[in-house]
Amino acid sequence: MVSLICAGIYDADGWTPYRGPSEDVLTVFKGQCKSLRQAISSYIRRTGQSIVMDEEKDKDMVSSLLEFKASLDSILEESFSKNEAFCNTIKDSFEHLINLRQNRPAELITKFLDEKLRDGNKGTSEEELEGTLDKVLVLFRFIQGNDVFEAFYKKDLAKRLLLGKSASIDAEKSMISKLKTECGN
Repeated sequence: MVSLICAGIYDADGWTPYRGPSEDVLTVFKGQCKSLRQAISSYIRRTGQSIVMDEEKDKDMVSSLLEFKASLDSILEESFSKNEAFCNTIKDSFEHLINLRQNRPAELITKFLDEKLRDGNKGTSEEELEGTLDKVLVLFRFIQGNDVFEAFYKKDLAKRLLLGKSASIDAEKSMISKLKTECGN
């Protein structure tokens, strides 16, 4: 049954949102939710593993994870009407894949943030920067080694501030505020 379900919304490029006439995937595959969730989980873990475990593409890992997460969110909304069971399946699978390499994703996310918050990104508007920071926070929520992230972030923040390399003090304050909200500190 899983292959039948997969044939309905899976193509060579990966999962694509089902766009049937005014009905979502859950209506079409009534009673097959467990099989469909297992298929989606398998797809997320397999695809995510290829992103996270490829050390040669570490430089692009965060960007790739952000794109992958955005596509999963789109599928969840358009194909599954934000169904809670599918939302949890995606969340659990994504959390699994982002923690495959213990501390490396936390380090790479802080490097990505450092790059975005540096002087060199002056061409980016405040709104675009805030949007990027919000998307990165979504990845941060999946990381199990928050203390590792915190250590790298503090080091990079200190360098930016001491060397005067920060693109915007307001952006720095905003990111710190967001991290405080997430961590409860």
